[in-house]
Amino acid sequence: MELPKVAIVGRPNVGKSTLFNRLIGRRQAIVDDIPGVTRDRQYGPCDWEGRYFTVIDTGGFIPGSAGAKGIEHAVRDQAMVAMLEADAIILVVDGRFGLAPADSEMADVLRKQKKPVLLAVNKIDSEKEEPLLAEFHRLGIKKIFPVSSETSRGISDLLDGLLKEFPAPTEDELRKVDLKMAIIGRPNVGKSTLLNAILGEDRAVVNEVAGTTRDPLNITLERGTRLYEIVDTAGVRRKGKTVEKLEKISVLKTFHAIDKAHLALLLIDAEEGVTAQDLTVLGEASDHGKAVILVLNKWDLVAKDRSLKEYQKRFESTYKRHAYIPMIALSAKTGRGVGNLFKLIDEVQENYQRRVGTGELNRVFQKAIGNHPHPVVSGQTINLSYMTQSGWSPPTFVVFANKPKMVTENYRRYLEGAIRKAFNFEGAPLRWILRQKK
Repeated sequence: MELPKVAIVGRPNVGKSTLFNRLIGRRQAIVDDIPGVTRDRQYGPCDWEGRYFTVIDTGGFIPGSAGAKGIEHAVRDQAMVAMLEADAIILVVDGRFGLAPADSEMADVLRKQKKPVLLAVNKIDSEKEEPLLAEFHRLGIKKIFPVSSETSRGISDLLDGLLKEFPAPTEDELRKVDLKMAIIGRPNVGKSTLLNAILGEDRAVVNEVAGTTRDPLNITLERGTRLYEIVDTAGVRRKGKTVEKLEKISVLKTFHAIDKAHLALLLIDAEEGVTAQDLTVLGEASDHGKAVILVLNKWDLVAKDRSLKEYQKRFESTYKRHAYIPMIALSAKTGRGVGNLFKLIDEVQENYQRRVGTGELNRVFQKAIGNHPHPVVSGQTINLSYMTQSGWSPPTFVVFANKPKMVTENYRRYLEGAIRKAFNFEGAPLRWILRQKK
C-alpha cells in the first residue's frame, strides 16, 4: 500500500528543511542559512501515533519565478510537482519575519490545488510570540499551527492536525524494499539525468551547473514484483576543490548514502574515461562492502571510436583490484541502453547475496592450494586447511591456517581469483577473514 504524501512548501529560508528533518526524525535534508539550499524534492518517512506517511521537502518557492529560466525555474517546477503528487500540503511561513508577498503568492497557488492545506507558522518559540500569528489569517488558510522546528514546539499539534486529513496504513502494511541503490560519481556526469530516465519523469533537477544535487534524493521505484530504493547523490569533487561548507556536507552525505546502500551505480563520463576521482569513489564503495556497477554514460558520443569490450578489457588490466566490476554503456540523455540496466542490477544483486555450500567451496579451495601452495615466509611453512562462507551481502569467507597472520596479500588475491572463477560473484566485493586453525 502506498503511503500518503505530505509536501512541505514555502518561500526560501523559512525553515522547511528543518521541519522536514524534525518530522522524519533525522538530519536528512541539508539545513543552512543560505536561501535555496534545497533544490530537488527530498523524500522521508514519518510515523506518528502508529500512523505512517511520506514527507516531501521542496526547494524555496521564489517570488516572481513563474517565468524564470535555469535553476530557479527548475526549483519552482519541483515544488509544483510535489504539490501535485501530495495528498496534503504544509505551507511554512516565518513568524518572526511576518507576512511576505511570496507567502500570499504561495497561498494563491495552493487554493487551486483543492487539497488539505495546513499553515505552519515557524519560529514561534514561546507563547509570547503567538500574537505574531494574527496577520497570517489574511492568507485564508483555516488550519494554522504555531511551531518551532528548531525546538519541536507545536510539532505534535501539527501532526495531530495532519492525521485528521487522511487515513494512513499501519506498519504491517509497509512493503519491504528489495534493493537499495546509490547513484554516485563526479559532478555533472549525468546522475540526475539517469535517475529521470529510469523513472520516466523529471524527478530530479537537471542543470548544466556542476553540483546541482546537494541533498541525496531518495526515490522508491516498483518494477514487476520488486521494490527499489534509489538515492541520487551530490557529485564528489577532489578534496582540494571541496571548499564550500555545504559541498563538504554533501560529500559526507554521499558517503553516508553509499554506506546505507546495497549497490552503487558509479557513473563515468565515457568521453573522459575513468579518473582518479572516480577511483576514489569506487574505493569508498568497495571498502564499505558494496556491490558496484560502472555505468558509462554519454556512450553515444564515443561508440563509433571504441567498443565496450575493449573499454572493459583496458579497465581490468589497468585496475586489477576492480576487475570484478561489470560495465554497462548507455546514454541517460537519449535513454539508449537504460532498459538493460535493471537486468544487470538484478544479476549483480543475486551475486551479492550468493551463498556457496561448504563442500562445494572446499573442493575449489583444496584444488587451488594443491595447484599453488602458499610460499614459505621467513623460513616458515604456511598451511591452509579449511574454508567456509560466513556471510553474504557482501559474500564473506573464513580461511583457517596454522599461521593466519603470515598469509600474504598476493596469496589471498590468488584464492579470490580461484573463487571468482568457480562461482559468479561479478560486481560483488569479497571479504576475507583469516583465523587460527584449531
